[in-house]
Amino acid sequence: MSAHPANWSIAPLPPSDTATAEAIIDLLRAHNAPYLGRPAAAALQLALTSEGRLAGGLLGQFRSHWLHVDILVVAPELRGCGAGRALLTQAEDAARERGSHGVWLDTFDFQAPHFYEHLGYTRFGTIADFHDGHARHFYQKRF
Repeated sequence: MSAHPANWSIAPLPPSDTATAEAIIDLLRAHNAPYLGRPAAAALQLALTSEGRLAGGLLGQFRSHWLHVDILVVAPELRGCGAGRALLTQAEDAARERGSHGVWLDTFDFQAPHFYEHLGYTRFGTIADFHDGHARHFYQKRF
């Protein structure tokens, strides 16, 4: 292991310092570029409305040739009627249009693991006892 230079330090970065945060991301992008290229990152945001009111949605990010679904939620009164499937299908279509390799996401055991499995997603990891005995599962669907 090499010795650390004597002139480095670590300090908290204020949330308002977005320029330094972006520079940190650029350091990683530069490292990854020979392996992954430089695919443009972009947000995917879908809103579900019912009777003029917000009833759910999907928030995701296109990064490194994949779509990551950060949040997929449907109001309780619309669960089981196909709204979640429709949101995820629209996200998958957008990912295919961008040439993504697939979609990945995570869910807790008390949320929707069976929903994702029913839609063709494959579990690729689990953090057992993530909190209070609940497991967090990671899924992917490769196109």
